[in-house]
Amino acid sequence: MNTNKKPNFLIVGAMKSATTSLYMYLKEHPEIYLPSIKEPMFFNNINIENKQSILKGRAKKKIKSFKKYYDLFKNVNKEIAIGEASPGYLYNANCAKLIHKYLGGETKIIVVLRHPVNRAYSNFLHAKRSGKEEIKEFTHAISKEAERIEKNWSPLYHYINQGFYYAQLKKYYKIFPKKNIKVVLFNELTKNKNNCLKEICLFLNVNENFNFSNEKKTNVSGLPYGLLGWFVMKLRYYSLLPNIVYSKIFPSSFISFISKIIYKKPKKLNKKLINDLTNKYYKNDILKLENLISKDLTHWLK
Repeated sequence: MNTNKKPNFLIVGAMKSATTSLYMYLKEHPEIYLPSIKEPMFFNNINIENKQSILKGRAKKKIKSFKKYYDLFKNVNKEIAIGEASPGYLYNANCAKLIHKYLGGETKIIVVLRHPVNRAYSNFLHAKRSGKEEIKEFTHAISKEAERIEKNWSPLYHYINQGFYYAQLKKYYKIFPKKNIKVVLFNELTKNKNNCLKEICLFLNVNENFNFSNEKKTNVSGLPYGLLGWFVMKLRYYSLLPNIVYSKIFPSSFISFISKIIYKKPKKLNKKLINDLTNKYYKNDILKLENLISKDLTHWLK
């Protein structure tokens, strides 16, 4: 098995925190290689049984062996930074150790962190959009979360739990050098894109003066609307939509037009609810996270 072209960096999360946008921007850079498949979700589909790595694979994505995973990078030419983006790696309990074991301790780790309540709500809307969440209200859904986790429901429904970033990141800081972990805040990427991307390029040792496009790159958000919206929802539900970046195929104006037809804008969370949920679930975690990542997160607590 030829593993000479295996990844040397990973975007590991967090889910619903603009990792798709980051993937799409970095894919423009001539010194960065990212496969056409976003979110291979390979390492979070390896079970650890009796200290052995048992590969489950993902039937829909057909990445059921290390060979097929490494084949994602077979077209690497002279790129310096070779990577992939799978936001499920941050939350999964085993991924840090597996990445260290199979890709090596010098692998660079990129993490995008979003305010945990906003991330949870976006996660809830994502589940609604794909027809996998029957509960109508966000607060009702999170009240059912502990019961769902107890019943071994998919991490898709771990809306609150996925926002406990301190414990998740601590696993990475424990086994990877701090200099090889780059933490980006959601607002840094969405509000100050150019500076954020320059810092990431420096982190990856690629040309930081590359001019990225000004086009806004984001996942479409919203709730299914009308017959076409229902049809797309069913495609998502049964995982029949190809795992590709559609902006590489269709112009942004066309994607925007279609999105307005099939999705309606969801209601926003009110500030009081965000504050209440932050204080209830995340205050202590955020305070510990600040020290771990050496970033000021007081705006998350206001």
